[in-house]
Amino acid sequence: MTPLAKWTVVSVCLTVLAVLVPWASYGDSDVELSRLPLWWTYLAAAAVMHACARIAPPVAAVFVVVAVVAAVVVATGYDRASHVFDHLVPMVVPRPEFGVVFAVASAMAQAAGLRAQVRAARSVPA
Repeated sequence: MTPLAKWTVVSVCLTVLAVLVPWASYGDSDVELSRLPLWWTYLAAAAVMHACARIAPPVAAVFVVVAVVAAVVVATGYDRASHVFDHLVPMVVPRPEFGVVFAVASAMAQAAGLRAQVRAARSVPA
């Protein structure tokens, strides 16, 4: 298994964790990724990042940055409670949760795999 493949597996696992764990917390209410505004931008960027890692590394490198930016944009949207909740809006200060941490870690793992692939390609004698 190549270093890129290993890092891609780690990155995909972190993306799955990012989707499964809460991204914000309003007191006792946890907010999942799918309840946040523009949640699909992170998911699309992560999917393209993983899909292009082996076939188009430069595109994957661009989408590493796009995935981090999308995660930050989605994560900053949790503080607008009227976008997250339908009827009653809790009167508590929201807190970020581990979903955004896993999302950024996923992009960093994919970047590490791409870097390992570049290093391996440079070290092969001609």
